[in-house]
Amino acid sequence: MKKTLIFYKPEYADLAIKLCDNYRAHDHEKADIVSEEEHDDIGYAEKMQYDEAVFIENSDTVTVHDIASGYTARLPFSDVFYIDTEPGFHEGITSRETLNILADAISDVGSWWCWYVAEDMLQLEFCDVQIYDETKAEKETHTSDVLAVRFYGHVFAVFLDNLNDEGWHERFRDDDSILYPIDTYDMAFDDNKAAASLLNDYRNRVPVKNFKDPETLVTAKHILCARCNEVGFIVGGDEIEIVGKKGKYTEEEIELLSGKWWEYWKHYWRLRGTRDALPEDYACEVTIPVNKEDPQGN
Repeated sequence: MKKTLIFYKPEYADLAIKLCDNYRAHDHEKADIVSEEEHDDIGYAEKMQYDEAVFIENSDTVTVHDIASGYTARLPFSDVFYIDTEPGFHEGITSRETLNILADAISDVGSWWCWYVAEDMLQLEFCDVQIYDETKAEKETHTSDVLAVRFYGHVFAVFLDNLNDEGWHERFRDDDSILYPIDTYDMAFDDNKAAASLLNDYRNRVPVKNFKDPETLVTAKHILCARCNEVGFIVGGDEIEIVGKKGKYTEEEIELLSGKWWEYWKHYWRLRGTRDALPEDYACEVTIPVNKEDPQGN
């Protein structure tokens, strides 16, 4: 299985994300993206031990370099993008039950970590999410370090704050050391009432993308809103995708891996303080059982 590094110009960031997800979903051992403003040479890919470097030249063309052989080819984008014919591969998340599970998994102890907006795509990333990460080795922590929620089609975003700082959201976007912990369980999908209430709870509104007035909330097909103490957000669009290290998650996977995380949490606390204790996991540590001696609740 290949390890691929995708280089992109800023204007093709959404295309790079799309290609990266496509590779991860089709058995590439590893797929990552890097802006050409940071690195723009094959040597960097080789130094980082990738097997392949892909440069996105424009919306229709890529240049592919095989590191080992030195082979280079300029190809149409369609030639390197896997077409999956399995039913439901391109379907977004629509189940209310799944979205509720996801909101709880993110907002229990998680934080808002990053945001990105393209022409008709919006992405928010969250860390310390209670979704079991199957990509990690057995002896590693298994809380999802980062999980992305993406919206496609008629996307909008308004950020909210009680700060005296007009540029906070731009610094937040550009500095991955900034985190905004989400108020516990104060996140909701497709809840217009909660979104409208949140909108009125903050002093300042920053219309980041296509947000004009509260009417935007009424016409949106999907909404996600959350309170993070002094800041908050309301975003939405026609389609929701959930993406992690493994690529896109289906509704079934989210529900299964949420349950698997809670089994992992029980096992974590059962072994905590013993010679067989699991590696320290922040999300497990701050999710304290009612009875530490009996996390199973027996």
